[in-house]
Amino acid sequence: MDRRGFLGIGGMALVSIGTQWAAADPAIAAAATGDTVTPATVDRMADRVESLRAMEQETGGVDFLDSARTDLRLITRMLNNGRYTEETAQRLYTLAAEVCCLLGWMNYDASLHTAAQQHYSAALRAAKTAGDDTLGAHTLCFMASQAANQREQRAAVGLMDVADAVRSRVPATMRASLAAHQTTVYLKAGDKRRAAQALNRAFTTLERDDRADTPAYLQWFGEAQLCSTEGRFLLATGQAAKATDALERSVTQAAPRDRAVRYGTLALAHQKVGDLDGALEATHKAADLIDQGIHSQRGVERLQEVRRGFTAHRNEARVKDANARIAALAA
Repeated sequence: MDRRGFLGIGGMALVSIGTQWAAADPAIAAAATGDTVTPATVDRMADRVESLRAMEQETGGVDFLDSARTDLRLITRMLNNGRYTEETAQRLYTLAAEVCCLLGWMNYDASLHTAAQQHYSAALRAAKTAGDDTLGAHTLCFMASQAANQREQRAAVGLMDVADAVRSRVPATMRASLAAHQTTVYLKAGDKRRAAQALNRAFTTLERDDRADTPAYLQWFGEAQLCSTEGRFLLATGQAAKATDALERSVTQAAPRDRAVRYGTLALAHQKVGDLDGALEATHKAADLIDQGIHSQRGVERLQEVRRGFTAHRNEARVKDANARIAALAA
């Protein structure tokens, strides 16, 4: 078995990474001899990172892992060898944290969980050095979701508790994202009451958000993402009919990479209410996106769940066609 698909750290050791982030003292490394890193250079580097993030949302991250690693090496060399002001150092560490978090997400989307965890941990360290609570909380949310999906429920809740400690110091978009991730984590931990409370808090916070102070790496979070969280909550709590409505809304404004995953979830919701036509339509829409170049292992894994849900109809010709298509994507 490919052990890259498993978490390298679990249990309370995983929570301790988040706790260390919360307790660490910010420190800027002394600049080594080398060229001066100008603000214009950092601006160009930030443009590269933003372009990388946009491409990842279009087709999934697996094709851009090398590009992200290259960007991280460039930033690291600037920090290790360049001469710069304290303000420039802070910006460089923030960029390093952004790229590490993005690499964590890309690896997670490709089901390379150990690599994802390593990059998330590096992102936390860089965010702390930069003194960026928002970026640290953002990274902790991703770490917690990964842990929850890998059945490390106690660790996931612990990581969310660490992130929640800075809630008062982050912008509204981050607070809404934090609440949405709490919904997912609490639900997987079996605490439906806290999950429902977090979901309500996420919607209330998002309604009041004017997005004026939303950083670039949080622009993806909005109504479509929250509707996806709501749909998964409703599906997990036995409200599949309502879940289909929420998931339909989540698909319309989503980035292509997200649509490939969400159509699979929508197919699962249609299966739960006995709507075979709806399930097949959503399945083929997800498969179409993957065939057209969306590279997301999560999307394929979601369709494999859908395939198992077709068991009662496996002898129907149109279901056989859908199952064969899913099998081909997973091969």
